[in-house]
This record gives sequence, C-alpha cells and structure tokens, in this order.
Amino acid sequence: MSTKKGSLTEKAGVVVFARIITTVIDLAIVIATIQILSKTDFAIIGYLLMVHEVARNLATLGFPESIFYFFERVSGSAKRGFTAQTTSILLLTGIVAGAFVLLISYFAPQLLTEWDPFNVQQVQDLLPWMGLLAVLEIPTWPVTNVLLALDRQKDSAWYEMSTSLLSFGCLVVPLALGYGLEIAVYGLVIYGVIRFIGSFIWLHMVLPEGKLSDTDISLKKQFDFALPLGFSSLTNKLNRYVDKFVVSILLPAAAYAEYTIGAQEVPIIRVIPFAVGSVLISRYVSLQLESKKEELLELWYKGVEKVSLLVVPLTILSIIIAPDLISLIAESEGTDYSNAVLPFQIYNLIVLVRVTHYGSILQAFGDTKGVFYMSLNLVVANIILSVPFTIWFGIVGTALSTFIANIYNWLILLRRIGGHMELPFYKVLPFPFYFSVLGTSVLVAIPAWYVRMEYISIESTIIGLVTSSAIFLISFAVVGTLLKVITPDDWQKLKDWLSFKFLTSN
Repeated sequence: MSTKKGSLTEKAGVVVFARIITTVIDLAIVIATIQILSKTDFAIIGYLLMVHEVARNLATLGFPESIFYFFERVSGSAKRGFTAQTTSILLLTGIVAGAFVLLISYFAPQLLTEWDPFNVQQVQDLLPWMGLLAVLEIPTWPVTNVLLALDRQKDSAWYEMSTSLLSFGCLVVPLALGYGLEIAVYGLVIYGVIRFIGSFIWLHMVLPEGKLSDTDISLKKQFDFALPLGFSSLTNKLNRYVDKFVVSILLPAAAYAEYTIGAQEVPIIRVIPFAVGSVLISRYVSLQLESKKEELLELWYKGVEKVSLLVVPLTILSIIIAPDLISLIAESEGTDYSNAVLPFQIYNLIVLVRVTHYGSILQAFGDTKGVFYMSLNLVVANIILSVPFTIWFGIVGTALSTFIANIYNWLILLRRIGGHMELPFYKVLPFPFYFSVLGTSVLVAIPAWYVRMEYISIESTIIGLVTSSAIFLISFAVVGTLLKVITPDDWQKLKDWLSFKFLTSN
C-alpha cells in the first residue's frame, strides 16, 4: 500500500474510531438523563439541547469544513492566520446563535402551547444559559479539522473524546448527585468555558507561528466556498429536528419525550458512512478531474459495498432488539417508554439507505447546488407529511412520515447522481450486492427474533438483548461467509481494525 493510501487508511481508522467513542459518550448522556430524570424533566433538557444544537448548526455552516480545502493552499504561518480568521468568523456567528436562542426563549410560550406553563417557564429561564454555551462552544468547532489537516490524527481523536467526556461529566454528574436541571445547565456552561480556553491553548501549541494578517485567503473566497456546503449541511441537520418540532407543537410533553427516544437512528451505525465518505471524497474529486469514470464508479461501488456490509445487518439487528433496547436504555421504575418502540423501528428503516455519504459524490462533480437542493427537498417533504400524519396517528405517524419523506428524497437523489455518472438511477448503487446483504440480514433475523419471543421471558431484557444479538451476529457471520457475501479480505480488514493498528502506527 502506498504512503498516500496508508495515510488515508490511518485517517479513516482514527476518524471512525473517535466518532464511535464520542457517539457512545453522547449516547451515555442520553441514557443517563433518561434514567435519572422524570419524563417531564427529560423533555425539558431534551428541548434545551435540541435548541442549542440547532443554534450551533446555524452558526458553524461550512466554515469548519473549509479548513480541509484551504489548508492545502496555504503553508507555514498562513495556517495560523487562516485558523484565526475562521475562529473569528465563528465567534461572531456564535454571538448571533446566542441571540437566536434568546429569541426562542422569548417565544417559548407560543411554541410550546401544549406544555404545562410551569415547564414552559423553566425552559425560558434556562435557554439564556444555553445561548451563552453556544457563544463559547461555536468558535472551537474547527479544532478537530485543524488537527486532522495538520496530520495530527491522534490529537484529533483525543480532543474529540476528551471534550465529549467533559460534557458528560458537567451535565450528568450534577444530576446523578441529586441537583436540579438548573445546576446541570450551569455545569454545561462550565464545560463551555473550559473547552473555549483549552481549545485555543491546544491550537497555539500545534499551529506554526504567525498572525491573522499572514493569510492570503480572503473572506470572500472563504465565504464562497463555505456557505453553499454550510447551508446544505444546516438544512440536513435541521431536518433531523423538523419532526420533533412538529411533535413539540402538536402533542403534550410526555409524547415529545417518547418521540425523542423513538426518533433516533442508532448513532454508532450512522457515523460509519459519513466517516468513510469524508476520507474518500478526495479520491472521487481526483478521479473526476482525470475523467476516469470507470475507476470512479469502481471506487464508489466498493465504498458502498463495504459500508453496506456493516450498516445493513446492524440496522436490522437494531430493529429486532428494539423492545429490549428501549426498555434497557429508557425505562425505570414508574417510567414507561414502550410507546417509543414502534417509532424507533420505523425510524431506523431509514438507516437502510444510508450506505454511503451521497453528498460526497455530488461534490466531486461540483454539484454543490444539488447537495443543497436535495437537503431542502427533504425538509419540505418532511414538513408537508409530518403535520397531518402526527395529527392522524400521533408519534407513530410522525416516524412514518419521516420515513416516507426520506425514501422519496433518496429516489430523487439517485436520479441526480445517475445524471452525473451517466447511469440509470437503479445502477447508481451496487443493488445486487446490497440486496444480498439485506436478504441475508433478514434471513438470520428470523431465528433470532423467534428464540427471543418463544423461549425468553419478556421481562428478561438483558438476557433477551444479549441472546438475540449473539444469535443474529453469529448467524450472519456464518451464513454471510457461506453465501460469499463476506469475503476472506473482509475478515482480514475487520481483524486489522479491531487490533487498532491505526492508533499504534507512526
């Protein structure tokens, strides 16, 4: 393997590893808050965190991603100057994001009409602190990308994991000690202060000496690059909350809490295609510029196949173990989240089409407008469907409408990619292999589900979860190997990754 490939392999390994660990920590925050808080208090903290994340996405746009593009075009002290320029932009947009959070606080009574007035007042009292958190956190968002662009992959992994652990400690520990939501939110502000100071110390240590004036990348150039991708990314992220906003407006706080649990794609699965896509995009661009269409299609197919081999079976597994998973994660004495199971199962059907980072191939063809159009199309479809479906069928209808909107948008997306590749939409993905993986996954899911339902008590959550998972994974490994869905090369790559070679290499 060439040096370049080796570097890409290491980057992929570190990015996937760090994203999985931070995702596990984020999931632990959700599980801990569910177990500690009442359903109403969980709805309040969930709403606060949702507004904060939307504000952060509004502010960051594509500026953190511009680090990768422009760092290849500057050297020496100009890297420090460009980083200073980027963080300065984000400090200003962070202030705007803080103002947005204050605006949401002001209009909370009009937005949360189905909530108890006391709970609405709590939201109003705590949102300004979340606005301050946004101001502190947003300027630090490019740090991970700066470290990766400087080929400091391990530093990047440690930064992501340490900041995630810090947020866990500052939010969850006060709640675990019996303090109220106010103290937990103050803890998040302390996390923001530590992250703000620590991030700039870290950047000062790793960046070459220089000053802001050393960069020759104009604001116009950076804005021209960052904004189109930023708006598409923002729209995609906002789409994750459209259905939740609809539920918060149309249904009571208890239903919102249940939907917050149910409307979750299993996060560890979700990070895989995006992490792999971020590594392969440079290859796609290179092959497109060289007009190597066959090589581009081959690489695209290979990436989809390898991701499918992980994403599809894990998604099917998450669907069959959903009752045990929801019970284990969310339920405690006196708190029932069984209504979240069916929305969770429907919602995770969406993950079956997330077998690649579709935006990366559109970017390779320079179709940034297409990236934005597809994300906007999905939001519009989601809004149009979510409102009536929620009124008619409650949170199950909300999940169903989101699934329908995603499938509709996916078909249009395949047609757009096919136009660039000069292929019919049904040849954009390696569907024969995809359906082989999907068929194998469904086949081995049947005995796993049957054993769980017939031979294990419904109250034995942990035993049921472990048994179903073990039967499914072992069966998939055996049947997949016999059917040659899984190759010896796939097993070798899995062995290499599980040995963490990417963390020990120089």
